[in-house]
Amino acid sequence: MEETISLKEIFEILKKHITTILLSMFAGLALAGVATFFIITPKYDSQAQLIVKLPRTDSTNAGDVNTNLLMINTYKDMITGDLVMGTVKDRLESEYNLDKTVSELKGAIQVQQSQNSQMFSIVATDTKPVDAEHIANTTAKVFQENAKDVLDVDKISIISNAQASMTPVSPNNKLNLAIGLVLGMMVGVGLAFLLELLDRTVKDSRFVAENLGFTILGSVPQMTDKEIKKTTKSVTAVQKQDNSTNKQDKARRSRSRV
Repeated sequence: MEETISLKEIFEILKKHITTILLSMFAGLALAGVATFFIITPKYDSQAQLIVKLPRTDSTNAGDVNTNLLMINTYKDMITGDLVMGTVKDRLESEYNLDKTVSELKGAIQVQQSQNSQMFSIVATDTKPVDAEHIANTTAKVFQENAKDVLDVDKISIISNAQASMTPVSPNNKLNLAIGLVLGMMVGVGLAFLLELLDRTVKDSRFVAENLGFTILGSVPQMTDKEIKKTTKSVTAVQKQDNSTNKQDKARRSRSRV
């Protein structure tokens, strides 16, 4: 027989297991906090901004946006290519004693372009702010030296050198904590329904009639605390009245014997 569950029953289940849900939320928040502040290594970025004029050719129009975009993509490929990255690796090692492989440098470098502009940025990301600064500035200088000969561009200008930033770009503390809290809540809700599913105790008369096939002869309603106190007072009053009546009967018997 197919079982259905109403919204009221869902809210009752969540209310019943609210402690489990809250504990799961705090556990998720705690795990996210430990991972964010003690496990994940912070990363810092630094960017150098450049502007490049297009090559001087008879067929190239400096105002052509499509040509501009095409050339920017060419610059991106050259910056992350082996020619530039190999030179950057050697300079970083000789000037700053920074030992990085070409693959590591390629993974640390991103080229970001301003929309419809000849200006773009070389962004370097590293676990140390100063190293990110050195990588970005060295990459910009090496590209400036090589691009004039390889691409025959008019002019390459570094308009802004990279500066070390002490503010990490990752991890995102607030986002990670929020994700941990939401995941913890989801796990808690899942546990609540799982515990309810594994609970085979009789919860209502419908279960007895539909699942067990028994006939309901009667039911004992659940009393509130107020009703229990009221009933207790009534029983106590009746007991006192009975005790008083018994005492009076005993007194009468004693007088009748005398």
